[in-house]
This record gives sequence, C-alpha cells and structure tokens, in this order.
Amino acid sequence: MKRYITFLSGVNISGKNKVPMAELKNGFEEIGFSEVRTYLNSGNVIFSSDEGDMEGFINQIETMIKRQFGVDIPVFVIS
Repeated sequence: MKRYITFLSGVNISGKNKVPMAELKNGFEEIGFSEVRTYLNSGNVIFSSDEGDMEGFINQIETMIKRQFGVDIPVFVIS
C-alpha cells in the first residue's frame, strides 16, 4: 500500500470554501482510501491506497468535495 498527500487549494480561508476536516476524512474513507488523516484545518490529507492512478484520485476527490461540500476547488495529489 502506498501513501499519498492531497493538497486542497483555497479551503477554510477567511470563512470561504468551508470544508470541515472530520467530514473530509469521512469522504475520503467513503471513496475507498485507507489510513486517512487530515492536517490541522488546512485541507491537506494523507491517505493510503493500493491503486496508483493519481489522476483518477484527483477526479474522485474533486467529485466528492463538490458533491459533499458544494465547492469547486483545485486538488493536487503527490506520492
């Protein structure tokens, strides 16, 4: 299983693009990622996956965030 870091650009800044970290963690778990941890209130998330398709991860995460939180934000994933 490989570890990944997700960076969400522009969340939780001055009350805009609110994304609660506990709910974000649950969203990551619901789409199948494991060992999910969030970092402070930054929108940064560490997770594990057996998959290696980072472009697929980005699409899944962006879709989940838009559906669950109603915000359309850039997502970056690195291994």
